[in-house]
Amino acid sequence: MGRDYHFHCEHAGCSVTVGVYLGTARQLELLVDGKEVAAVRVHGHHAGVESLTTVLPTDPPRPVEVRVTLPGAVRGEPAGVLVEGDTQVPMPEQKVQHRARPTEVSWYQ
Repeated sequence: MGRDYHFHCEHAGCSVTVGVYLGTARQLELLVDGKEVAAVRVHGHHAGVESLTTVLPTDPPRPVEVRVTLPGAVRGEPAGVLVEGDTQVPMPEQKVQHRARPTEVSWYQ
């Protein structure tokens, strides 16, 4: 059974969010102002750091990198950090509403 995580911060006037799905396949997606700009599928369940890069739509454009620390297969929680040059901005976790599964009662309504 997988779990969704979202990490978010405001940077240079842009909304930056990274979605992390830890399940059978680990998937990461990077959104800027609500639009997907990068995605990666991670194979294996080993602890490590994955990077997603993009250019923020500012004037002038600003390249940024989001580093996601992935936990091992047994325990741990992911974490996100936005990196621009020498600046590192921690991305706090945003609570994700769990996807509801239909219950037996709802089938009869």
